[in-house]
Amino acid sequence: MRSSRSLALVLLFGSSLVVADESATLLLHNAKIYTVNAQQPWASAMVIDDDGSILAIGDDDDVAEYVDDDTEVVDIQGRLLLPGFQDTHAHVLDASSEAQGDCQVSPQDDVAQWLVDIQACNEQDAGEWLLGWGFSIHSLLDDENTPRELLDSIIPERPVAIMEETSHSYWLNSKALELAGINDQTENPAGGVILRDEAGRATGLLLDNAGDLALDKALPPSRALADVYYQAVLAGQDELAKNGITSVADARVFWRRGHMEAWRRAADQDELTARTTLGLWAYPTLDDDEQLDALKALYDEGSDESLLRVTQIKFYVDGLIHNTTAVMKQPYLQSLPGVDSRGVYYFTPERLTRYTRELSEAGFDMHVHAIGDQAVRDGLDAFAAAVAGGRHRLTHVELVDRRDVPRFKQQGVIADFQPSPYFQPSFLKSNEPMIGDRAYAMLPMRELYDAGARVTLSSDWDVNPVSPLGIMQNALSLGPRSLPSLEAAVKAYTLDAAYTLRQEKDTGSLEVGKQADLVVLDQNIFDLPIKQIGQAKVLWTLLGGEETYRHKNF
Repeated sequence: MRSSRSLALVLLFGSSLVVADESATLLLHNAKIYTVNAQQPWASAMVIDDDGSILAIGDDDDVAEYVDDDTEVVDIQGRLLLPGFQDTHAHVLDASSEAQGDCQVSPQDDVAQWLVDIQACNEQDAGEWLLGWGFSIHSLLDDENTPRELLDSIIPERPVAIMEETSHSYWLNSKALELAGINDQTENPAGGVILRDEAGRATGLLLDNAGDLALDKALPPSRALADVYYQAVLAGQDELAKNGITSVADARVFWRRGHMEAWRRAADQDELTARTTLGLWAYPTLDDDEQLDALKALYDEGSDESLLRVTQIKFYVDGLIHNTTAVMKQPYLQSLPGVDSRGVYYFTPERLTRYTRELSEAGFDMHVHAIGDQAVRDGLDAFAAAVAGGRHRLTHVELVDRRDVPRFKQQGVIADFQPSPYFQPSFLKSNEPMIGDRAYAMLPMRELYDAGARVTLSSDWDVNPVSPLGIMQNALSLGPRSLPSLEAAVKAYTLDAAYTLRQEKDTGSLEVGKQADLVVLDQNIFDLPIKQIGQAKVLWTLLGGEETYRHKNF
């Protein structure tokens, strides 16, 4: 770990400063500690042993026998102290990486402004490819010119690939299409669609996995990229700690691009500041036998000392509703041209079942992107074929057939939600032309919670901001779809997330014997109106009793 008590922990005694002793126990007192332990929900004092575990917790009298003259003392000054947040679905490396380009456009702008911004990026960036992100797919489709024509008009000779705001499509010029090996005769890859005009010509807009294939061409492994990925991992640590996140699952590790090596380099050099579980990307276009062998060989539970584990597989079953690529039980009312009326499979049910069965036998837990109601059912069916004891989850779960709701509890399947600001009435209404009244049933978070499913909250950073406080505010602001209480939201981001990551015996709540992974906030969010929860700030983050972040005002 880059920060530790022995190196950097400065403790407050009123206005005086005392440098911490590496071997002493640590007393945190005068705190409002919400423990997420049903047997002892609240406490005011906690003693942390020199190995980073919780030695005692309660009030001053409960911990007094563990305190002596050598104990380091921190006065929390009445602030709220929580278990460290655990983000079960973030894209730490990708969100922090410059590899996919820093040419940003705003989805709120029009096509003309995007072209101005992209042209400016082209004049400032000297790389082989010009890469960026941020456009809105429907605004682009409404233009009278094809996407490739638009880019060709400003940058004809250099390959350009711009990722859409949700990461589920790419906008390419002719040169990029050529280098990606995509022409008018190229067949759609598994999980992807090459949009075409009425004459069958590729328009330059690639949906879902077709875009990922183009990016593979733009980002072949290299020494330069290896260092970019490594630096992204390090930058990601700072962002996690600043937001009170002490455990994370990187939800899409492109192991053929060099992502694994970057994570291992940081772990080997003791530079991680969050307990990290990697979800290996299951490539839809690889040979199944070869890919299964490769994935099994990458399984790694890690050591007791390591913060890095490789124990999850990330699948996409389908795409997105607004791309009309989410897989639906009933057809779309309107689909994008060239897209099947029921959506697009990355992994067919048969392949998903085989992968789940074999990889669960190897010890992996499955993390499955499923947005359409048919994709959710396919995921549940695949999990039914897995070996017993798995901690498998469906993420996004934006539409669920009522008959499948009880299956989550029955099968022990985790429902992982990212209640972003998108899920307001205006966003639901925007999906009505494509799926009709089904748009208003999207994100059945409360329904699954009330049915007894284990629910987790996560960010999907950088599709959404990484702040757990912001996500929890959203989870309580969605009317009848909201979680029932702040306590439920905190548990979803701590103890239930720890269960998902197979570490609930060591983390997720503040109890004797567990690791002192914790966060101190500047405001007591239990006293705030829901709409203000996201405004609270993280002041202090500890991982195993060691400081990973301290706000300048704390």
